[in-house]
Amino acid sequence: MSALADGVYLIRCAATKTVVTANPGQPYPKLVCSKLNFDSIDQQLFSVKVVGKNSTYLITHVSTGRVADLERHDPADLTPIITYPVHWGDNQLWNITPNGGAYQVLSVSSKKPWDLTGGDPKDGTPVINYRANGGQNQLWEFKKVGPYVS
Repeated sequence: MSALADGVYLIRCAATKTVVTANPGQPYPKLVCSKLNFDSIDQQLFSVKVVGKNSTYLITHVSTGRVADLERHDPADLTPIITYPVHWGDNQLWNITPNGGAYQVLSVSSKKPWDLTGGDPKDGTPVINYRANGGQNQLWEFKKVGPYVS
């Protein structure tokens, strides 16, 4: 696999095949995984754009224009990934690197990957920051569905 090209993507957990979405109804919605839902597909689309060297990306929720953000810049395990207005802090930048047939999404600030809590396939399971453990619930499939939009 090669580096991701800029574009709009569905992001799916390799372990559960559930899709990342922003949990609506919160001031700073947490990223959660759910079954693909064509009735609310706009909630499940993310613009991914390379913004630096070493495969550093900004991941923007298309529907809200907010970016994936390590909440409170907290490097601790179990910290939620939320959406937040862009401020270009390291907690909003992600290294996306190929790993087998999927990708690992690592926080630039914590150096820890996105993790689907417990690999749980239930709708609403949070995406968190967690130390690397080699689990499939820390690998993500990026399905390009369109060109990059800002």
